[in-house]
Parts: sequence; C-alpha cells; structure tokens
Amino acid sequence: MRTGRPASAGAALAALALLLLAPGCWVPLERGKLMEDRLDKLEAEAAASKKGLDEQRELVKDRVAKVDQKIAEVQDKLDELNKVSRRSGADLGVSVQKVQEDLAKLNGDLEVEQHRLGDLEKAIASLKVDTEGRFAALKGAGALDAYEARQRMASLPKPDDRAAVLELARKEESGGDKGVAVEMYEDFVRRWPDDPKAVDAGMRAGDLLMGMRRWREALLAYGKVAQDFPKTPQAPFAMVGAGDAMLKLDMRDDAKATFASVTEKYPKTSAASKAKSRLSEINAAEKAEKKAASKKK
Repeated sequence: MRTGRPASAGAALAALALLLLAPGCWVPLERGKLMEDRLDKLEAEAAASKKGLDEQRELVKDRVAKVDQKIAEVQDKLDELNKVSRRSGADLGVSVQKVQEDLAKLNGDLEVEQHRLGDLEKAIASLKVDTEGRFAALKGAGALDAYEARQRMASLPKPDDRAAVLELARKEESGGDKGVAVEMYEDFVRRWPDDPKAVDAGMRAGDLLMGMRRWREALLAYGKVAQDFPKTPQAPFAMVGAGDAMLKLDMRDDAKATFASVTEKYPKTSAASKAKSRLSEINAAEKAEKKAASKKK
C-alpha cells in the first residue's frame, strides 16, 4: 500500500491485529492476520484463474491444430481432383467446387480459433500483470531483502551469534542496504525476543521502513514493539510511529485512537507530547476540510 490510497484500500492491505494495550484503548495491530488471509486468498484465486486460462489455451491450440490438419487433408483432395482426367469436365467442376467450399469453411473456422487463441493469450498476459501488481502492493518490497538477509547471515562463522547478527545488520544499514538490514533486525527480534537489545532492533526496523516509505511494514514493526515490549521506554514511541504509519495509509481514525492511547497510557513521556501534537495537527486538518467542504455547498 502506498500513501494516498483510499481508506478501503487501507482496510484491505493494512494489517497487524488490533491489540489492546490499555483498558478501552487499542492500537490497530490485529489487521495483519486479516491481510495475510486476504493475500493467501488472492494467490489461490490467481492460480486458479491462470490454470483455467491455460487449460482453455491448450484446448484452443488443439482445435487449431486439428483445423490445420483438416485443411491439409482437403487441400490434398483438391490437388488429387485437379489431377483426375478420366472424369467429365462437369463432374470434375462440381467436385472441385465442393472441395473449395469446404476449404473456405475450414479457413473461416481456423480464423475464428486463432482469434480466440489470441484473446486467451491477451487474457493470460493481463492476468499476469494484474496479479503481479496486486501482490507487489500487498507484499511490499521485502521479498528479495529477506532472501539476501538469510544468505548473508548464513555466511557468518556463527549464524546464532546474537552480537554478530546485530553487527551485520548495522553494517548493512551503514552500507546502504537498508532493506536487508531491516530483515536482520526483525530476524533478531523473532529469534531472541527476550534479549534486552531486541526492542532496539525492532524500533530500528520500524524507523528504517518509515524512511523507505514502506508504511504498512513499518506499522507492523512498530506494532510488534508496542505489543511485545509495552513496559519499555520505547513502547510509547513505537505507538507514535505506528500512528504516523497509519496516517500515511489513510487510516486517520485509527491513528487518532493510537495517539490518544499514548497520551492516556504514557502521559508524562515525550512521546505523549508528540502524540498530542499529532492530534492537534489532525484536528486542524479536519476543521480545514470541513470548512472547505461547506464552501463548496
């Protein structure tokens, strides 16, 4: 998902599950499961559609081949008739005309089948482009990054060395491979959630994703920090980051609820000050929108 998409697209693509962080206050972190289910369904539907089109294409190809074979047979008959000299001219003319009519019909059938095959080829190409576009929007830009991160971590002398994994992540980040660094930070959090450095790794992943404009993934990263480390100093900042990502995803109401939750749950933190500032900006924007809408009436 990109910024600027309508709220309906945000509901279809945004996604980590709505998590209760305080009584009566939630952060939209439960939409992830929904998004993953939607993605699985889309992949299954796309595979089924492509299979159906492929089967139709094979059927049409088979029919085209059969028509081609029939045309060849008719042409052979026509050639044979043209060589017949024992028949009278009238009988031969009738036979030749009949074969020529059959040949014309077969050529017409061939043209129809070839046109149908062309339409199927276009449909398959269109499905491929559409599917790739939808999956790119849903999955984001992390697939290759994840693969490269796994390859580089596997090359470490001790792939389970926590310090080495973090050091490699920082090296990739400073070297410009921020997407790979994100995968390493998130892998650290998954493998060693009880490590004191896990919360910092999770926050760093969220910050990098925001910088790369990968809003949905940033929401997931910040949400995981807020969910898994609610008593750490980083938790309220993770919630503010999640709220900022929601704004980019046009999830304004969710963002407002998140910022309000920060001010209620962590009132004496600098994160709460940031949350209040965000709420003021949102309220000002909403007032301006209402004013502009009233002028148009």
